Amino acid sequence: VAAATNPQGRFVGVDFNDKALAVARAAAQSIGLNNVHFVHADFAQFAQSNNLFFDFIACHGVWSWIAPNQQHAILQLVTKSLKPRGLLYLHYMCHPGATQMVPVQALLNDLAKQLPGTSKQKLDAALAFASQLDAAGAFVDQPQLSEKIRALKHKDLGYLAHDFLTDHWSPQHSVDVHHLLAQARVTYLGSANALENLDNLSVPGGIQPLLSSLTSPALRERVKDISRNQHQRCDLFQRAPVVLKPADVLQQVDALRFQALPNAPTSGSVIFRTPIGAIQGPAEVFSPLLERLAKGPATFAELRQLPAFSAALGRLSQSLQMLMWGGHAHPQRVDGLETPDQVNRLKI
Repeated sequence: VAAATNPQGRFVGVDFNDKALAVARAAAQSIGLNNVHFVHADFAQFAQSNNLFFDFIACHGVWSWIAPNQQHAILQLVTKSLKPRGLLYLHYMCHPGATQMVPVQALLNDLAKQLPGTSKQKLDAALAFASQLDAAGAFVDQPQLSEKIRALKHKDLGYLAHDFLTDHWSPQHSVDVHHLLAQARVTYLGSANALENLDNLSVPGGIQPLLSSLTSPALRERVKDISRNQHQRCDLFQRAPVVLKPADVLQQVDALRFQALPNAPTSGSVIFRTPIGAIQGPAEVFSPLLERLAKGPATFAELRQLPAFSAALGRLSQSLQMLMWGGHAHPQRVDGLETPDQVNRLKI
């Protein structure tokens, strides 16, 4: 998807699973992509053999499921191959939200090793046993865990087998992950999830004064994880970040052009269903923004001329981030390049 929608970029996919790579290569060939290639290697092999330098490195659904030596290889790759100002995206499971599932995952994985059949069949039988434990009262003092086990029965077995049947299923504290990434000479910037960068919307109101009293960035992240019962994170890191002056920031942001996405509301208040509950975006804030975007794309500079935002840049920034998070708006490409042919081929 990234290669098809960014034809001026070059993309590299790395996987040790040759069957997955065969599917990826066939998909790329079927839509005529020539700006992506795939490498059959584990991370240790790739970190040693790679001689490319990257503007972006993305690692999703990997870190918390692989052995420590492979995690170390990812750190080596970042240290060796991420360009100055380059961005690293890292997704991983974290405490405390994932903590309860640690013994359940170990049980499912251990059971699967003793059972015959395919991974799906093993996982299905292991889940049946966990459900029997639940019915027998094993989790009577952990009602939330009991609910999670029951919910697993309604999810895709292939996905669950990929998730749970590993010896290296390991949530971590975000602070520990950030310390590890510092060794790769990258700096934590924030979340790739726009909502999680808005503390006044993603952290319960009673906790916000306590959070604002903390000066340690690491301690703030720990408190945010606890208050959200965070079970996974999508963190952004940068090599050699440069702090811009406020005027330079505004100049950069002013140039961003936003557009409404299909099925976006055109006026009125907006309900955002967040992990800490439903939040209602007031009509007096969102109606002017939605009405303007319904007429066509607009830059941040144009949007901040609206009376609702003329003296409230922070409110405009926050509102746009919420609309992006809610799937109602998105920034356009800064180079104006359109890729209808590639996108249409993706839909086939």
